[in-house]
Amino acid sequence: MSIHWYSNRRVFSMMVAAFVFSGCAMYSVERQWNSKGQILMSEASQVKLRSQQTQVFDTTDRDGVMQAVVATLQDLDFTLEVADQELGVFSASKLHHDGNDSNKDIYYTLYDGDELLMFARNYRTWGPFQHRRDLVRLTVTVRPKSASQLMVRASMQYDLRAVEDPVIYQKFFKSLRQSMFLSSNQ
Repeated sequence: MSIHWYSNRRVFSMMVAAFVFSGCAMYSVERQWNSKGQILMSEASQVKLRSQQTQVFDTTDRDGVMQAVVATLQDLDFTLEVADQELGVFSASKLHHDGNDSNKDIYYTLYDGDELLMFARNYRTWGPFQHRRDLVRLTVTVRPKSASQLMVRASMQYDLRAVEDPVIYQKFFKSLRQSMFLSSNQ
């Protein structure tokens, strides 16, 4: 009787283990079979995003375009953080307030990026270790495309995600064209 009990218990344990491990099976395996299609889809979306972020200007005045980029960033209330004229890279940031200030944390708003630590009552508002959800980062690169053209690419992040809305980039490039027009007519 004890051997039969042990055998039933062993069979029961095997069934429970099979049931538990079947719950861990990956259901998305079928979707992963066509990885080439997924790669091509993601590459198409990246190409689309890059085309939204890039404009070509028929000019060879690289310094004038870079001055217009700086003026545009300032006009759009960005704070210029990096300006490397040799490489043609400009990085700027600004705080975006969406009007929902009911849950704003005063300690986090007053946080100074030059300080290493900022002590507060709540660990979530402590120092530079938490990203700001209201920070917009914009990086602009200016480089030659051909002998008579310059290419300007602007990439923007909000809440640590790339901004993919084409309207935002259209507004930036419209402001850049206006700034280039005004600086050329001075």
